[in-house]
Amino acid sequence: MSRIAIVEDEADARDQLTEILSPRHKVAAFADGSSFLRALHRDTFDLVCVDWALPDMSGQDLVTRIRSGTLAKTVPIIFVTSRSGDDDLVTGLVSGADDFVSKPIRAPILTARVEALLRRSTPESTEQIETYEPFIFDRLRETVTHGDEEHTLTSKEFALALTLFRNMHRPLARIYLMEEVWGAGANVSSRTLDTHICRLKSKLGLNPQNGFNFGPVYGFGYRLERAGEVETGLSAA
Repeated sequence: MSRIAIVEDEADARDQLTEILSPRHKVAAFADGSSFLRALHRDTFDLVCVDWALPDMSGQDLVTRIRSGTLAKTVPIIFVTSRSGDDDLVTGLVSGADDFVSKPIRAPILTARVEALLRRSTPESTEQIETYEPFIFDRLRETVTHGDEEHTLTSKEFALALTLFRNMHRPLARIYLMEEVWGAGANVSSRTLDTHICRLKSKLGLNPQNGFNFGPVYGFGYRLERAGEVETGLSAA
């Protein structure tokens, strides 16, 4: 289930967006840009719906701040606004948004745009086999192979590894990882996550010698990267 943030100051519009999106996604709603930016330091979102005019900053300013940060700079963003002119559309897209939906909100249109962006940004394979070189994931058997070696993982370790590889180079919040692996509402401690991370790192050899940087993003969560592709920004493990 994808995690979607709604940044909208009008309560009626916020409730409408939540009603449209919550049947298929986990939705978090914010009444202003500042509260959303604070949330970005503790949570990961797969998509953000932003109003054009917010009480504390413009929608364009919020998008610019998201794009200039490090924790969510690649998250898909949709402007949901009563503005519909060509100039507004261009301004919104130039500021860093990926799409533009005009009010009044039409549920089928919004849903289609959201699903299209999610498919492009966080594709979920329906195939039994997923390959992230040099590892091959068998989702049915819950095994990971590397060359001729088959790594023995627990079910939770397998789910955690698949989540990390599907989101390569993307910082993932602790709460995001725990809900993806253990499910929403599960009584899981940070220590449990850290233990699974440590075991996974050891079992799969996720270290620079094997071509990976894998470690904590201070005060936020974890990130898996291919060594040398981008600047890591990881704190020492």
